[in-house]
Amino acid sequence: MKKIQKNHKLLTKLTPLFFLAPAIILLVAVILYPVCKVIQYSFIDNIINDNYTYVGFDNYITVLTDSRLVPMISFTLLFTIVSVLAHTVIGILCAVQLNVKINPKALAIFRVIYVLPWLFTAAVVAVIWQLMLNPQGVVNSLLSSISGTQVIIDWLGNPTLAVVSLLIINAWRGYPTCMISFLAGLQNIPDSIYEAAQMDGAGKIRQFFSMTLPSLKNVILSVGILDAIWTMNLFPLIWLTTGGGPLGATETLATLIYRLSFVEFQFGPASALAVMGLILSMVGVGIYMKVQRNVD
Repeated sequence: MKKIQKNHKLLTKLTPLFFLAPAIILLVAVILYPVCKVIQYSFIDNIINDNYTYVGFDNYITVLTDSRLVPMISFTLLFTIVSVLAHTVIGILCAVQLNVKINPKALAIFRVIYVLPWLFTAAVVAVIWQLMLNPQGVVNSLLSSISGTQVIIDWLGNPTLAVVSLLIINAWRGYPTCMISFLAGLQNIPDSIYEAAQMDGAGKIRQFFSMTLPSLKNVILSVGILDAIWTMNLFPLIWLTTGGGPLGATETLATLIYRLSFVEFQFGPASALAVMGLILSMVGVGIYMKVQRNVD
């Protein structure tokens, strides 16, 4: 009898694992196993051949001494910081506009318009902006109409202009994600706070800086950290727009990993760089979890 009770208790404890088993198997197969293999490849000389040898930290040394590393880090930091700031500012402003009490149908139309950039895939966005920024594209045609003279600017062919263009493209495509989170935060702020502020004579601007922003502080911090992680690892939009060029001006961590792997076929150094990127992402995740713990 005791043995049956003991087995019943064990079965009760193991029951949740049976329900989680499919998800656990999928997680191991899709995420954990590939990550472990990349870590292994980062210590191997050439994974193409079966007769590979372990080379220790040689691949890491190769990556750290690569002349493209410093420009890549510089642009990745610039791209991440400017993009996060742009997403935050634009997202907050758009969320405030969508939080006003107007005709529900009109509000629904504005919400669809503001969220449109988020609905397009990276390939579609890249094609649209390449056509617009082409020397014979819409942007140059518009500038020519305004100036009265023919303007031919290679926006994606000049290193400086390519950086500026890419920042504008990513700011346009990425702000809806932040906007939705900020809008949810705004809708959780009680109306009584604004009513009390109006009675005290506070204007809209004063309410925004003294009440709205402080109320959104935790949301802004959490979304900003997640956005920084996503932006740092952004690949499709950059690769399909500039390919990391011209002259490596828009090379990021993700594009350099791809270039080392599938253009130069240096899988060992590419794996080492991927592991370094994984460590940076894990640091960001740790900061995010700590912030969330403090918020709770």
